[in-house]
Amino acid sequence: LARMLVLTLFIPWLGIVDAGIETSAITVEQGASVLVPGVESSMAFQFDDGTIVVGKGEESHWSKDSGQTWQPGPAGPSQKVAIDLGDGEIIAVGRNTKRREDGLFSGSLKRSLDNWATTESEVPIIDIPEATSTVLGGGGIVDGFLFHHGIRLLRDGRLIATMYGNYRGDTLLCDGYPPELGQLKYRTIVVFSSDHGRTWGNPVMVAYDRMLVRGVPSGHPLAELGYETEDTRPLRVGPAITQEGFREADLIEAPNGDLLCVMRSGGRNPGAGTLFPTPLYCSRSKDLGTTWSPPAQIADRGVGPDLLLLDNGVIVCTYNRPGSWLIFSVDHGASWEGAFHYGPSDAYGYLARVGPDRFVVFNEVKEDGQKVVRGTFSTVRRN
Repeated sequence: LARMLVLTLFIPWLGIVDAGIETSAITVEQGASVLVPGVESSMAFQFDDGTIVVGKGEESHWSKDSGQTWQPGPAGPSQKVAIDLGDGEIIAVGRNTKRREDGLFSGSLKRSLDNWATTESEVPIIDIPEATSTVLGGGGIVDGFLFHHGIRLLRDGRLIATMYGNYRGDTLLCDGYPPELGQLKYRTIVVFSSDHGRTWGNPVMVAYDRMLVRGVPSGHPLAELGYETEDTRPLRVGPAITQEGFREADLIEAPNGDLLCVMRSGGRNPGAGTLFPTPLYCSRSKDLGTTWSPPAQIADRGVGPDLLLLDNGVIVCTYNRPGSWLIFSVDHGASWEGAFHYGPSDAYGYLARVGPDRFVVFNEVKEDGQKVVRGTFSTVRRN
């Protein structure tokens, strides 16, 4: 991605990173970082009133001043899939699902009706007729699909959430993993709930084995040789380039109302031998998740993508491995720019909004051999 200006800054816990970047569309300035005391997990949740909670369980710390100061407090909604529904109602959805005797799946969920002062545990029911068991990279097996990261309240009052796993009949093995593991390339789907998360169903596939690829331009000699038999448009749909299929998807509603689904396609674990291509992908829905465009590459790497929409209309995406990165979109996700390296950590980052054009990203880092969590502030302005 073209850069007009790049500055560098040395921060002991980060190493050499970008401190600022300017493109034709945006200017990004990285500010200070703050230590979140007593916390080792960067899991973060932001309430509608701006309150931020970081960490899991008893280590959780809370901030009511946009991440400047922190106080210990009760456990927050420590799940990747969590949402503030307004009027004090918050739900946090557990990752795994378990097959029932009737062929449906049960999950786990915590619900609060008083802004997380108290919670009740529930067992949501998930209906994904084609689902089969999912093999994880560590060898574990989950009965069905896994909830991960993405959840949104649609304009029609329904909830939409991302899941990943496998359908019956899937056979593509993940590249670079022992075949004996039986780890299949994952599908990313979305499911819907009309009762605030008590039941989920109507699965729609977002991505599996196809992607947007470069075609043969009109007039190119290869077109005359028949390499593009249907037409000669520059873009077409072809086989997806992934190590693991599509997983760990987050959702955001763009300013124009489109839904964007950004997905991991591989682990790219350091020291794991051959580094397979592991791009970050994005699919788009213009009809509230009913149909999705073929996934298109938006970055050369990326696990655990996390999305945020700022008041100035800029969409921010953080992703990792190797390193910690940010990219930005000012055109509703049609293009992404300003690839910005904010740290060396491979741990997942989590975003929170702290101003109309200002955000903070929380990340796990090592300091003097100890794992700590820091929040790094940045400002992004439209040019």
